[in-house]
Amino acid sequence: MKIHMVVLLGMLIALIPGCTTKTVEQAIAPVPVEEERLFDFSGYWEGSLAIGPTNSLAMGFTITSSGEGTYEALLQIPSQGLRNFKVSSIHQEDNLLTIGMEQLQATFTGTYNPETQQIAGTFVQMGQSLPLVLDLGEVKENTRPQDPVKPYPYISEDMFFPQAPEGFRLAGTITRPEGDGPFPAVVLVTGSGAQNRDEELLGHRPFLVLADALTRSGIVVLRYDDRGFAESEGDASDATSVDFADDAESAVNHLKTLPYVDAGNIGLLGHSEGAIIAPIVAQRNPGLAFLVLMAGSGVDGVAVLEDQTAAILRAQQAPEPYIAQAVEANMAIYAMILDESRTLEERKEAVLQTLLTFGLPEDQAKSQLSALFSPWYMTFLALDPSDYLKDLAMPVMVLNGTKDTQVSATLHVPAIEKALLDGGNTRYTTKVYEGLNHLFQPAETGAPEEYGTIETTIDPQVLEDISTWIVSERFQL
Repeated sequence: MKIHMVVLLGMLIALIPGCTTKTVEQAIAPVPVEEERLFDFSGYWEGSLAIGPTNSLAMGFTITSSGEGTYEALLQIPSQGLRNFKVSSIHQEDNLLTIGMEQLQATFTGTYNPETQQIAGTFVQMGQSLPLVLDLGEVKENTRPQDPVKPYPYISEDMFFPQAPEGFRLAGTITRPEGDGPFPAVVLVTGSGAQNRDEELLGHRPFLVLADALTRSGIVVLRYDDRGFAESEGDASDATSVDFADDAESAVNHLKTLPYVDAGNIGLLGHSEGAIIAPIVAQRNPGLAFLVLMAGSGVDGVAVLEDQTAAILRAQQAPEPYIAQAVEANMAIYAMILDESRTLEERKEAVLQTLLTFGLPEDQAKSQLSALFSPWYMTFLALDPSDYLKDLAMPVMVLNGTKDTQVSATLHVPAIEKALLDGGNTRYTTKVYEGLNHLFQPAETGAPEEYGTIETTIDPQVLEDISTWIVSERFQL
């Protein structure tokens, strides 16, 4: 589930060579003067962006020279799963480097200092400026204790499959047991925000760990990069959860074509927003064999955010009067966004003026306005998962943790159960894990700031429970 703060998702860069020459005239003959050499920015430049009082985000640029003072570059944000993301443009003027990041609405401008051998500058995103100092280094691979180590005791194949109805290709990985099968199979559906097939964030790769556990239990697993991200084609800029359901449905349809997959025994596992998307796909495809909903919501987006805002602020030990004020302000904005008695432009103007009264600079307020009125956000606010859950007849596994501050178990688990029962479906299993957060990690407070500090990616009991339920227990429902 998306937390509404500035998060790096992808970047673009711009470097254009510049040079200076000196000429010296003498009475007798011209003396050729050697052209000044531009500093060569080739290499991996890394730094840390302070995104909060106690949080930082490691990022870097792999810059390679393409000759004649021109460059190509790749963005690396390992903790968010962004690797080798090709940037669009680079500009160099003497020792000044300017990197434009259109997809992030961001720029970095820095100057190389020969004495410190650093590029010191400023990162600007949506009107917010942060200092960023880059040093030459090496790309580091994030690993956690639960990350599987090759060679795997199963087959792992990277592949592409066609998306319908738009026709682009999605990139993914299939892991499958040795042998001819046919085996049960599951598609993993990521949460909100652009994510790779491993659902990578803050050094954790939950879907890599989950796929490993499930495949070791005899299940074929397909996980894929979100549209327009990593190796997948397509454009997510105007996409909504309903569009992402098309992608997940395309993954299911691809599994049906594989000879080692039991076509009548395919299910979906969704995490966070993925657990909203999965029921949408299941409503369209009643022949699906099962659903696993990890930290899924059971109420509309406005109610999700009302509960989430308060829960996260409490985990951060914010005073109750401040929490009440923040929730009230957010709810007022959501009401303006969804007020269909006004034109869209009237709603935008009302929200903009409200943001300005909060003290936001105009450029930040306008950037926030763009996000709030995006197709994804407006759809999320109004979408109610119960509209899809009540139509499902297949076995459903509902999972959550008591320390989940993004999708709280106390609000959402009863709502999901009620929607299933309203539709006459009693074939569900509910497990709420004591002390686990939104990522199913053992947590102290459940605040998102903890995610990266916890070494466990997914509690082993959760992995065991999901595997056992898919392989055998669901058949008893």
